Amino acid sequence: MAKRAVCLTLAAFIAATGADAQTPTTRPPTAADGPGGVDLATFQTRNRTRLMRIDADRDGRISRSEWSAWWDARPGRGPYDPAGRFRALDADGDGFLTAQEVDAAFAKRFARLDADHDGRVTPSERPCRAK
Repeated sequence: MAKRAVCLTLAAFIAATGADAQTPTTRPPTAADGPGGVDLATFQTRNRTRLMRIDADRDGRISRSEWSAWWDARPGRGPYDPAGRFRALDADGDGFLTAQEVDAAFAKRFARLDADHDGRVTPSERPCRAK
């Protein structure tokens, strides 16, 4: 009886392991996952989420004063010329950064980083991350 229980348990374990190994992943690979890299949508989402944290009043836009306050609180981290970087990101020149402007800027960065033009940026294409 004990031998049968062990065999059934082992058979169930093997069956479950095989089924789990065949289950496809629904999440696209990311740079953290290894050589698969990230696609444009993931790249934009990550960077937009990170930058929109600067929006202190949560109005969906980053003002020049929010941008300045954010970088003033973090000396030595971030762009060399924060005001110049803000002007470069503010495509319409209205004094605010929107999610669309942030996405457009990171789409350009993605295109520069994607050296082999395969639609994914891998760790080897991001020199600062490949170490």
